[in-house]
Amino acid sequence: MSEKLTKRQKDALETKKKIVNAAKKLLSQKGFEEISIIEITKEAKVSTGSFYTYFKKKEDIISELNKLDFYNLAKTVIQMKDKTLIERLEYYCEHFLLAIERAGIETCRQWTRNNIKPLPMPEEPQFTKYQYDNKAMNSVLENAVETGELNDNFPIEDFTVQINAQLYGLMTIWCMSDSHIIGSGRIKSYISDFLTPALTTYLKK
Repeated sequence: MSEKLTKRQKDALETKKKIVNAAKKLLSQKGFEEISIIEITKEAKVSTGSFYTYFKKKEDIISELNKLDFYNLAKTVIQMKDKTLIERLEYYCEHFLLAIERAGIETCRQWTRNNIKPLPMPEEPQFTKYQYDNKAMNSVLENAVETGELNDNFPIEDFTVQINAQLYGLMTIWCMSDSHIIGSGRIKSYISDFLTPALTTYLKK
């Protein structure tokens, strides 16, 4: 059983949460380049010194937001024993994009800038964001092979790259179209028209 957090630890987590939420709100209103650390701490109602307790620079806020909602998505999907592989992949892809869309378009644009020049993930520094997303999708497909849903000769790495390319593409188009083309709304057609036919050859009867 894990130890209970002390009041000081709880207060520290709450302060960090306030800073992240304040940055997220300002990002959605003004964009990354237009906000300052002073504005973030003012919005969060904490001291500027508190910011530097948790983050070295403004860009670190994006790294923190980068990990939100993604770390447990693959694990959640693997545990969906009552759903088919196609249903699980649809859930994964849709919720991947929904998490990004909830964070806001300006946050997404800054994510994209940050990750074009790969940075280590905050909690798994051995991986960049791209490597981590590949690892997550890889685990979903590997599980499908292990459970006998896919043939042993299924090309896991090829499908991992193709699925993530589709997700990154929809994310980028969402930014480029100024949110007129919503990626999460395109997942059902991608699954039914493209991914399902591609997987049919490898699905065990």
